[in-house]
Amino acid sequence: MKIHYRLATFEDNQKLLELTGSAGMPGKISLRIDRHPNFFELNKLRGKTNVYVAEDKNEIVGSICVSDQMVYTNGKKEPLYYISDFKVARTYRNRGIGLQLTNEVVKYLESKDADFAFLNVSKGNNRPFVFFSDRAHYPDFQNIGTFTTFEFMGSKFNLSKSKFKIELAKASTEILDFLNEYYEQYQLARVITYDNLNNTTLYVVRNGDHIIGVMSIIDTTDFKQNVVLKMPLTLKFIVSLTNAFCNIFKLSKLPKENESIKMLYIKYLAVKTYDKSLITALISFARQYAYDKSYSFVSIGLHENDILIKKLPKLLRFTFYSVGMLVSMKNSKEVLDSIKKGMPFRDYSII
Repeated sequence: MKIHYRLATFEDNQKLLELTGSAGMPGKISLRIDRHPNFFELNKLRGKTNVYVAEDKNEIVGSICVSDQMVYTNGKKEPLYYISDFKVARTYRNRGIGLQLTNEVVKYLESKDADFAFLNVSKGNNRPFVFFSDRAHYPDFQNIGTFTTFEFMGSKFNLSKSKFKIELAKASTEILDFLNEYYEQYQLARVITYDNLNNTTLYVVRNGDHIIGVMSIIDTTDFKQNVVLKMPLTLKFIVSLTNAFCNIFKLSKLPKENESIKMLYIKYLAVKTYDKSLITALISFARQYAYDKSYSFVSIGLHENDILIKKLPKLLRFTFYSVGMLVSMKNSKEVLDSIKKGMPFRDYSII
């Protein structure tokens, strides 16, 4: 077997879609993430991305992506390299393909004189780290904590009783400044530009002339679809029961097995102060938006250290857990420790 490793081109799109579709995510709720019709579209949101593939004759049997991002680290703007879409076809595993794909990424990181690289994996999935561990000259990835993805059911609310006026807005310098000032306190949060707000719906809350809250919502269905492959019997029953009475209780319909989840993502949620009533109002507004547009959920991902976690509504939500893994190729221990102690951030709309 002679495997060829190279950079992907758009001509590989269909084969990458097939590889992605063949790789499900195991767990109590088994999922498959499809990328129809354009595998490369999600990468554009991640930043400048190199896609490496393993090819056997005319078949793509493995892939890995690395995206360049500019992020905040201890309040300073620093480059981060986000590793994603690490897949090897089931019948080609345990043949050294995963190791060679990661070697391609390491060579790229060396060419960029990179320091920090980030991986996000489902909690309990340790397999990707095997390929990055025990490398000469480089330390191993370190666990920087658990991220929780909160999926709130779409629901109807009486928003007229809210004391906050949530208004549709267009991207502006004022909004960008507010968002960057807020996310500068996080570790590894993207430096936000106008491009990062493309294809999102923006909402603003003001107190007089001053912004006190911004929420950015995005629908990635056009290039990323989460499909439910399997769910426990108890959850099947809950889904069936909920769907039977969803009109009465003004809730969105839930997906069944082998159905794509209609999902909205809260890409950014920034507030002037951690006012629980304001945060609840923004989440309720997003859930109403999901309900009105026939989405099952609106989702937001937060690190375990994030102050927002304790301010979120607790009812009618599902939770999924993943782990952030970070390596400092230059062994910057003090910076790595400060990142772990801080509030790391990941935009879960692009994962």
